[in-house]
Amino acid sequence: MKIALCSTLCALAALLSATAGATQTQTILDAGDAQRIIARAQQQAQTLNAQVCVAVLDQSGQLLAFTRMDNAPPGCIDSSIKKGRAAALYRTATDKYMARANGDEPAIATLPNVVPLGGGAVVKIADRVVGAVGVSGTANPDEIAIAAAGSDALAHP
Repeated sequence: MKIALCSTLCALAALLSATAGATQTQTILDAGDAQRIIARAQQQAQTLNAQVCVAVLDQSGQLLAFTRMDNAPPGCIDSSIKKGRAAALYRTATDKYMARANGDEPAIATLPNVVPLGGGAVVKIADRVVGAVGVSGTANPDEIAIAAAGSDALAHP
């Protein structure tokens, strides 16, 4: 009985020590990162003479930071957040869903939280999606360019 109990305890101790060393780290966006993303997006918007709403979301699609530039349409507040959320949740730029919806896959637009319009882009650090940026308030090609500039802010500071 003592041998079986000792063997079991030794096996349990080995298991616990093996799992105790298994630490996984996760890179997240912080407030400073979010402000750099917004600043880069605003800079691109000014270059394009656009007034937009810019939302920065974490990798689970929750809002971290937001700005509405002067004269940006109020209806674009929610759409910028939704574009960013779609990019974060599906880990891909929303213009890819726009192309699919306008092509042979119109049903793609029925997926939950998909926004089949450009303006949502993922933010990556070391090739891992850590969040997203959503832009709304101007012509779609410009929204795509502004979102891309924002998403690139951390890769090229």
